[in-house]
Amino acid sequence: MQWIVIALIVLHVVTGVFWAGSSFVLARMGGLLVEKLAFPQFGAGVATLCLGMATWFLALRGLPPTPGFHVLGIGAACAVLALIVQASALPAVKTLKGAQGDSSPQQRRVLISQRVAAGLLLLAVLAMASWSHV
Repeated sequence: MQWIVIALIVLHVVTGVFWAGSSFVLARMGGLLVEKLAFPQFGAGVATLCLGMATWFLALRGLPPTPGFHVLGIGAACAVLALIVQASALPAVKTLKGAQGDSSPQQRRVLISQRVAAGLLLLAVLAMASWSHV
């Protein structure tokens, strides 16, 4: 059973690094190449959340609540919000893929969503890294 938890944590971290890293890069680069990264990024976000929930279910469920768990919960909530923000911009990304003319409104919407999501994911990463030390 312990090897399953370890595998889940490793997969959670790997998918989370791609999700957060691509969010930081897209936010910094003004949304350049978002048409190529947004859907894999969203898939990584969904996978990260599912793997995190599975890890919690197998390893942490049933433990008494501590302040660290509250920090972990805040981080998880930030990650969920980041995924919702990025999901709301996916129609604009789809429009950008087939855009012929001026696509600046969609580009701006995607850029704002990436920047908001990057901030939320920064908070999630900080919470995930520090929850066991609180």
